[in-house]
Amino acid sequence: MLNRKKIYNPNTKEDVNHRQIFGGDPTGIFELNDIKYQWAYNLWEMMLNNTWFPKEVDLSGDVKDYTNLSYSEKKAYDKALAQLIFMDSLQTNNLIDNINPYITAPEINAILSRQSYEEANHSKSYAVMVDSISTNSEEIYELWRRDMMLKNKNDAIAKIYQELAKNPSETNFVKACFANQILEGIYFYSGFAYLYTLARSDKMLGTAQMIRFIQRDEVTHLLLF
Repeated sequence: MLNRKKIYNPNTKEDVNHRQIFGGDPTGIFELNDIKYQWAYNLWEMMLNNTWFPKEVDLSGDVKDYTNLSYSEKKAYDKALAQLIFMDSLQTNNLIDNINPYITAPEINAILSRQSYEEANHSKSYAVMVDSISTNSEEIYELWRRDMMLKNKNDAIAKIYQELAKNPSETNFVKACFANQILEGIYFYSGFAYLYTLARSDKMLGTAQMIRFIQRDEVTHLLLF
């Protein structure tokens, strides 16, 4: 059974040389001028330098493009957004509630907090796309409930995350890390691929730019895990 780290632990004798990613005994204080895992601090800096905001992307051309998409293209666009919305929502909660509580190195806690922010920012970007471009925003947000292919894919990952929540064992933690990589490295990219395909046909170019920003974040997430 994994033990959650203490939020405040003033009686610990752990110093930086004895800091551990798992199973440590940290004070709860982020002593980021005295770190053990330099790679983590460097990755955190990279993530901070990648900061972007959805409002920076011009989607005005996509509004016109969307009305001119074929029925099949619109359906695929909406499904891609529905999948991405669900998965970023799942990731935000999983990182905060499932993963970070068992990590005992503050420099890695900082990265996971940053990743949680980025996943929420991605959800914001999809919301901007849905509300600005699509004419059926409510339907897109509910699609994961009704489309069984989407639901089965989502359920497969969610089940593994829920197993860790119910039984925080070392085995379930490792499984959750693998599920994270599948979600970030395969499921996300399958959604990105279709949106890039539209852009190669000179359609939905604003969407493709938004996805480029998101994908840049995902690269650091994959590297972290």
